[in-house]
Amino acid sequence: MSRFKIVISDYYYPNLNAEYKEFEKLGCDIEVIDCTKIVAGGIKDSNALLKYAADADALIVQFAVCDAEFIAKLKKCKVIARYAIGVDTIDVEAAKAKGIYVSNVPDYCVAEVANNAAAHILNGIRKLTVARDQLLSGAFDMNNIRPIWRMEEQTLGLLGFGNIARNLYTKMRPFFKRIVAYDPYFSDKSHYADVDFLTLEEVLYCSDIISIHIPLMPSTYNILSEKEFSYMKPGVILVNTARGGLIDEEAMMNALENGKIGFCGLDVVRTEDFSSSPFLNHPNVCLTPHIGWCSEEALAELQKKTAANVVGALIDGVPLYHV
Repeated sequence: MSRFKIVISDYYYPNLNAEYKEFEKLGCDIEVIDCTKIVAGGIKDSNALLKYAADADALIVQFAVCDAEFIAKLKKCKVIARYAIGVDTIDVEAAKAKGIYVSNVPDYCVAEVANNAAAHILNGIRKLTVARDQLLSGAFDMNNIRPIWRMEEQTLGLLGFGNIARNLYTKMRPFFKRIVAYDPYFSDKSHYADVDFLTLEEVLYCSDIISIHIPLMPSTYNILSEKEFSYMKPGVILVNTARGGLIDEEAMMNALENGKIGFCGLDVVRTEDFSSSPFLNHPNVCLTPHIGWCSEEALAELQKKTAANVVGALIDGVPLYHV
């Protein structure tokens, strides 16, 4: 019998070379079950996954959902490691109650997501894709893309002020007249004297552009809905590179249709099947298929650190990162 059993439920990376390099630190007496070799694309259904994971010492997941019922049936698991920053697919409290670490990689794509948000912000302000789409359809008219406001006279609002938002702040500060932020958990405000920390309602009320950087959890699900959209300026630009579940999509569509939202830059929506999103062909939306995290360097870092979380939990009793 192997000393350690590691189950990898699903992933979409070219190979697991980085993971196996890290696993060498566990010695040769390990068993790795790669579920993508069993089912194309891996096993995301928790009931099907349990057949392989019930007696695992560690579990690595991408999109597989680990709910309380699934976690309760894990016999000796020490860590559930996710290929991501967010852990919204895992019942963290259920795992903690069972003594299982939940680990993520909170720093692997900070610059990439910030850059993606910056691209959506600049696109929204300058109306690049709106003008491009009109040009391609043969219907471009300068009056059809106005008004375009001078960026240096506008206010950027950041919802959340974690690693990604702070990275974005340093890049966007020269562009904007004012930057405001909402983050009830951020305490190191003295180092950001040029950022006005406000309530959620105040940020929504005064911002010309709003960029979302909040983790998805039960308390933040649909944090932007009808009431929150009513606080926003008419024609506001809304950018979401965090999680689709943070926004009530029906309310967002209504706000787009009635002009409350002038433009949306979305790298995330409620589904990973972006072709089925109601925002796909909306003239005032730029929808990108969750690519904000991606760079060759970020991918290598994610795979290495996810495996390092497993190795740390199994050898030292604690992963490199945990929530």
